[in-house]
Amino acid sequence: MDDLDRLILQTLQEDGRTPFAHIARLAGVSETTVRNRYRALVEEGVVRTVGVVDPHALGFQAPAIIGINVQPGTADAVARAIAALPEVSYLVLTVGAFDLIVEVFCRDLSHLTHLLLNQIQLIPGVRSTQTLMIARSYKLSYRWSPAPSEEPESGIEPGP
Repeated sequence: MDDLDRLILQTLQEDGRTPFAHIARLAGVSETTVRNRYRALVEEGVVRTVGVVDPHALGFQAPAIIGINVQPGTADAVARAIAALPEVSYLVLTVGAFDLIVEVFCRDLSHLTHLLLNQIQLIPGVRSTQTLMIARSYKLSYRWSPAPSEEPESGIEPGP
């Protein structure tokens, strides 16, 4: 990843509809160069272009974070089952108080209750859940600035 790749990513994170011609002018390269670099970033899985929708604007008024503990050896199977649920927007394996953390967007409390009691808690391997209702979101960001490559100062090479 070089400075041009970083410029492409940072510009598109600010406004995903920025024309490649504009990015090319900023970088002092041809539009074809930007288009090819973007295509390579997509093919490598570095960037994915999606439309982000405000769930509240669509009537999803019961967002929640769910901490899940699973039986040993079942985390991957449980995660695959949970990932298949349409309400799930974020799912990670953690090493802490919970095995899995899930973010869900539900229409209302009844929808959330059904999701928890009739779907998530019935997945084989789920031991317990703890639900945290989201009352207000202060920040939601999809911006991750790729850091410029730097030589390690400690002399220890970074691992794979």
